[in-house]
Amino acid sequence: MTKDLSKIVGNLLDEFYRRRIEKISTLQLKDTLRRKNPYLYKAIGMEEASGIVNEILAAYMSSSDEGIFGDAFFEPLAESVANGYVGHTEGIDVVVEDDTTYKAIAVKSGTNVFNADSRKRQADNFRSLRNRVAKRKKIYDAIVGYCYGKKHTKINKHGFRELAGQSFWEELTDDPDFYLKIINAMENKAQKHLVEYNKAYGAAVNRFTKDFINEFCNPDGTINWEKLVKLNSGKPCQKLNVSPLSKSLDIGEELQLDVVAIFSDDEQITMTQSLEVEYEIKSGTDVADVDEYGITSIKGNANPGNEAKIIVSCFDKSRTVTIKVKKKRKKSE
Repeated sequence: MTKDLSKIVGNLLDEFYRRRIEKISTLQLKDTLRRKNPYLYKAIGMEEASGIVNEILAAYMSSSDEGIFGDAFFEPLAESVANGYVGHTEGIDVVVEDDTTYKAIAVKSGTNVFNADSRKRQADNFRSLRNRVAKRKKIYDAIVGYCYGKKHTKINKHGFRELAGQSFWEELTDDPDFYLKIINAMENKAQKHLVEYNKAYGAAVNRFTKDFINEFCNPDGTINWEKLVKLNSGKPCQKLNVSPLSKSLDIGEELQLDVVAIFSDDEQITMTQSLEVEYEIKSGTDVADVDEYGITSIKGNANPGNEAKIIVSCFDKSRTVTIKVKKKRKKSE
C-alpha cells in the first residue's frame, strides 16, 4: 500500500497545483479587493500599493488553498483508500457497506466548516439517505470525517458521528498510522511544482500592483481611498444603462456612449465620461476605436457592413454595444 499511496498522493498533488496555479493566474484585483477591509488597511497605515497587493494576495490564496486542497486532495484521497465506493447523494462522499452496516461518510477538511444552518443541512442529507436505504435492514452509520484536527464524538443530537485526523483515517482504512503515512507519502513532491507556482504568483503581484496603481492611485501616487471604499462598500448597482446599444456610423464619425448606473434604491447616477467606466472592444478592433471617455469612432480602413462589439463595464455590471459601419447607398440611375 505504501507504493500505491505514494503514487496516489503524487497524482493528487499534481491536480492540487494545477488548480492552484490556474487560480492565481486568472485572479482579478477587484475580486480580492471586494473581500477585504479597506478601513483596516487605512487604520494600520498601509499607504503603498505594493503593500496592499501583497497582503490581499497572501490572504486570498491562503483561504483559496484550503478549499482547493479539500476538493483536489483530501476528498479524492478518502475515496481512493476507503474500502467502499463514491457516494452519489448530495452531501455524502463515500459509502462503505458490508453485510450488516451501511456507512455514509461526508468528507470535510478541517473541523470548523459548519455553522448552524450547514450542520442542519448535513443532518438532513444523512436523514434523506437513511430513509432511502432503510429497506436494506442494515445498521445505518452516518459519519462526518475531518481530514485533520482533533474530534471524536459519539452520535450527536443531529444523528451523526464526527471523527477527525487519526480517528477518521483509521475508520476508513483500519490503519491507526495512516494519517502519518499521508504526510510521509508527500516526500518532496511539492518541489517540482514550486518553480511554476512562484512564477505565476510573482506575475500576479506585478499584475495586481499595476492595476491597483492605475485604478486606485491619484496622479501623485497616493491611494484614492474613497474610490477603493466605493468599490468595496458602495451601494450595489442593479443595472447599467448604455445608450445607444446599437448604432451605424460613417467612417470618421464619432459617437458619445451615454452610461447611467441604477442602484438598489433606484438612485440613478450618470457615469458618462467618468473614468470609472471601462470600455473594451471584444471584437472588431480593426473596425472601431473607443477612448477612455466612451467616445467611439469608425476607423478609416473599415469596410462597410463590418461591426465591432464594445463591452461597457462599471460597478460590476456590463452591457454590450454594437457599432456598425454604414453601407454606402447606391446611386440612383
